[in-house]
Amino acid sequence: MQPKRSHRITAGILALVLLAFVGIGAGNALRAIPVVAASVKALPQVNASGSIGWPAKGEAAVSALEYGPLGEHGAIAPLPTASIAKVITSLAVLQKNPLQAGEQGPAYTVTEADVASYNDYVARDGSVVAVTLGEQITEYQALQALMLPSANNIADSLTVWVFGSFANYKTYAAQMLGSLGMKDTVIGSDASGLAPDTVSTPSDLIKLGTAVLNNPVLSQIVSQTSATLPVAGTVHNVDWLLGSHGVIGIKTGNSDEAGGCFLFASKQQIGPSTVTLVGAVMGALDLNSALSSSAALIDSAAATFSYVTPITKGQEIASYTLPWGGVATAVAKDDISFVRWSGDAVTSQATLNTISKGLPSSSNLGTLTVKNAGQSHKVTVVTKAAVPGPGFWWRVTRH
Repeated sequence: MQPKRSHRITAGILALVLLAFVGIGAGNALRAIPVVAASVKALPQVNASGSIGWPAKGEAAVSALEYGPLGEHGAIAPLPTASIAKVITSLAVLQKNPLQAGEQGPAYTVTEADVASYNDYVARDGSVVAVTLGEQITEYQALQALMLPSANNIADSLTVWVFGSFANYKTYAAQMLGSLGMKDTVIGSDASGLAPDTVSTPSDLIKLGTAVLNNPVLSQIVSQTSATLPVAGTVHNVDWLLGSHGVIGIKTGNSDEAGGCFLFASKQQIGPSTVTLVGAVMGALDLNSALSSSAALIDSAAATFSYVTPITKGQEIASYTLPWGGVATAVAKDDISFVRWSGDAVTSQATLNTISKGLPSSSNLGTLTVKNAGQSHKVTVVTKAAVPGPGFWWRVTRH
């Protein structure tokens, strides 16, 4: 009889063990699946390259419309603007008497005072266009005379035609400069800039150049190589950089006191995108020096931009180490590409979901944001392959 009792005890113990095992397994099976967070990979470094080639003499600054200031060079103290002052005159005229694209605007009659102004500038060896008493010249033609051959006499005449007097013009233009944030610019004793008391800085002139590009009529005029005027006939733009180095205008200047000056705009193709450079050189030895150094400045500034692709489609962004075995890989769904300036830092931040179950291939896991120059570029992050879920055996046997 003893063996039978022993068998019963053994069977009972086995039943208890089995019951405990089943109970533990059932408890495990009912426990929550652990949540797995992503382990984000470090992005490849986007290397900086290139430096701006500044003029050997004078002051300079350059900016990009899409990115802001790129740098400045020299003492950055106000200097005579020479004929760049005519840009101020032109903007003030168009603000007072706006023109639409294709319009000539009102016609003005040349007076004896206008002829006398012409003769005075000829005597002083200034830049002029010929006028005759009674000649009719439209606002658009007058602006062409200002900006292409840089006619001093038309600058002075136009201010009287539009504002009634130079004093009225000066008051109006000073207010306009204030609205543009040109705190270091002062209008002197004429509208042409021949007098050395009209002064500015390269950084201020960039603001002026930006205003020109934002005015459809004036931006069209500064890009013209020539124009036809009623009495003077065909006149030519003295900006010999126009059309090269991406230059689309804006205005040259030259005088004994100012030396050579150039306010420029240049469109540069960077990959599939366009970068518009606006810059100014002041106080160069002469006009040719200002233009030559501007060409070098433009080329070097353009070289500091590059079209980069820090994230490519299928690139690994993060991984998930799964407690039930294996590793899930998260990849970028698409490329991220953009224009980068060498002075800008590139940063990234991933916002990714956790994993607690199986997922199909290409499941959305969140986003990766790459920031550059204040701009955000986002890409969806997905599973590279199907993610296996926790199996039954793992669920009931886990610790």
